[in-house]
Amino acid sequence: MKKIYCMVIMLAALQAAAFAEESTKDFSIIPILGYEYLMFDGQKIHSANEGIIFTKGNMMPTLSEERNSLMIGGVFQQFFISEVREGYEDIYHKIELMADRKIKRHLFLGLLSSEAAQPIYGGLHTFAGGLGYGYELIRNENVSLTLGGILVVTDTGLELSDGMVLPVAPLPVIRFDAQTSLFNISFEFLKNIKVGFTFLPESKIRLTGYLFANPFMLRSIDDLLFDTTLWYRFFSKDSNMGDFAGLGLGFKNHGFGFALPEKGKYYEAYYHSVYGILDLSFLKLSAGYVLNSREIYDVNIKNNIGNGFFVNAMLAWQF
Repeated sequence: MKKIYCMVIMLAALQAAAFAEESTKDFSIIPILGYEYLMFDGQKIHSANEGIIFTKGNMMPTLSEERNSLMIGGVFQQFFISEVREGYEDIYHKIELMADRKIKRHLFLGLLSSEAAQPIYGGLHTFAGGLGYGYELIRNENVSLTLGGILVVTDTGLELSDGMVLPVAPLPVIRFDAQTSLFNISFEFLKNIKVGFTFLPESKIRLTGYLFANPFMLRSIDDLLFDTTLWYRFFSKDSNMGDFAGLGLGFKNHGFGFALPEKGKYYEAYYHSVYGILDLSFLKLSAGYVLNSREIYDVNIKNNIGNGFFVNAMLAWQF
């Protein structure tokens, strides 16, 4: 498995070098390390993740400036399940790779994701990959709107007349950003739907959050993942230190799921949590109380695993 990770990282670096020639700014390499421990009444889950991000150019210009940049990133995550039902695995793997190339108003996208008992294994129902294009129709000092399309290779769930499952689906690409002194809002639809918001972004006390949903897997309100945090940032935006540190109190519905090689066989876990977080930009530490936790087997077999707690540490450093 480590050989696979090294090969993927090397390929990402080679692709970055090939596409980065037109950008005029220096590049950055950001390694990521993380660990999470979940303790429920009826379950224990350990999770470790490693990743790397390559960027070229300014990824976050003001909305009044056009972006000419490149981002290629990969995150590799392993989940270790303590209490395992017969016929299920005790280790699962999640891989997320993405390339984002912006040339003025043109956006080129590539993505690959795998959530399975083994990395990139088990057929199309454990895998999704796609290539997309978008064009920025609107860009001014407050609003940006990009529209386009992406062709995704995966198990779409749509059966053809011969019983075969349609392996390719066209999906829309939508990116919307609005920024004011009172709020920032972002909306993105690639393979999934993501909504992010910040209220009072220039204040030391602010509220941030996001909503995340897979539109093809929304069985109930529990499948809508969210996280909202009330922050106290230590420094103002005008400080020489910059806005790099803060304390927060949050509430979230978090979860993860994996497909086994046998089609139709799944393992999922979801939980709500009230937590505190210390953000130092390069290091994020969070811990909290977990409630309403549940496991799901084969989509419709639910198991309440009680309350508990979690601790999480994430380290990222820019070179």
